[in-house]
Amino acid sequence: MTPEIRDIAINCLERGTQELVRMYTDTALLMNACDVAAKGYDTRTDEFELSTTRNIPAALKLPVEIEVVYHRDDLPKAYRGDVLQRLAEDFLIRMVSVIDDVFEDIYEKLLPVIDSEISEKNIAKNVRSAWQQEDNGQVKLSNFLTSTAGLESPDGRVSKIDMVFDRYYEIREIRHALVHSAGVLSDKNSKRIKELSERLPVPLRDDSLANSDFLKDGIVNLTGHNILALRHWAYTTIIDYFQSAFRESVKA
Repeated sequence: MTPEIRDIAINCLERGTQELVRMYTDTALLMNACDVAAKGYDTRTDEFELSTTRNIPAALKLPVEIEVVYHRDDLPKAYRGDVLQRLAEDFLIRMVSVIDDVFEDIYEKLLPVIDSEISEKNIAKNVRSAWQQEDNGQVKLSNFLTSTAGLESPDGRVSKIDMVFDRYYEIREIRHALVHSAGVLSDKNSKRIKELSERLPVPLRDDSLANSDFLKDGIVNLTGHNILALRHWAYTTIIDYFQSAFRESVKA
């Protein structure tokens, strides 16, 4: 791998880190707001109730308005449960979008460096098909990085590049379930996650997201704690790993 390829990729990864920090910061403020609200309603003793639609301006109300009303003693549980679950789901969905964008940006920037004659049209075509699975079980983007760009697994890490990409494919399947089927894994999602898990050596299979605490009985069930775990996972398993891989792939 050339230093130019390394520098381009690491710049993209650093941009991704900054975006993840911004995204988590916003989420942390919302988590704090939930905690403050839950504690505040815990201490109230009046008959307060909260309507989700009562204060909407008349011009913006629906022709048939659907009002949901929370009584004061229902609100602490809502802010500690359902609302945090929605925040966690949104965090996972946006986290995958950020990481997808980082990898696609690396791919888009490296294609003309490696092939100076490639057209803009073919660059765009390759990026659109970046996550297309190929015959060896990896996606087009992963094969490009390892076979063409010269990316190698970093020293001292148990996980190899294909294993790390497999973990990312698992989280993309989970994202798909959240976006398209309200968090219920389809048979196709479940089968794919199982296949990815079984590609790990047996002693390492506990590291598969198939065994995660938030994925039971084919349903994605996230909590506020999972936001912190996903944040840690995104940096250590993906960003930091690939930064090390690109740095070490340049040979003296």
